[in-house]
Amino acid sequence: MTLPLQVALDQCRRHVTIMQSALADLPAPLSASAVEHDDLALLRTIDQFVYRFIKLQDTLGEHVLRTFASEVLAEPVNDAPLIDVLTRLERYGFLEAVQWARWRSLRNSLTHEYPDHPETRIAVLEEARHAADALTRLVEQIDARCARLG
Repeated sequence: MTLPLQVALDQCRRHVTIMQSALADLPAPLSASAVEHDDLALLRTIDQFVYRFIKLQDTLGEHVLRTFASEVLAEPVNDAPLIDVLTRLERYGFLEAVQWARWRSLRNSLTHEYPDHPETRIAVLEEARHAADALTRLVEQIDARCARLG
């Protein structure tokens, strides 16, 4: 069941706030030695960032993008595949469909720990750090567009 747009956007804003707070506490750039040691504070911060990144991406994909395209942009996408929704949003300059696919792949990669490959884990986390900024901008763009209508 899809959430009402404003409820879903409220959730997105909360995910963004907590995700950005976790990002602010992460060392930049991350190092292999930092993630190999059992620094519980760092691990909690990484876990919080990963969790909120995943929740943000999921909430956008499951509850915001289609509803936003349909209700705010008046696009006929209620029963369209997600790729069609993404293509419509791309036409309006909100995102690139290929970028969304990369974020989705990144979201899936974040669910893996890579315990024997700290360099892989760091690469995924660093890519997620950059993607988090882009997802934050997407939420802000959608929020601003909705505010103009309200």
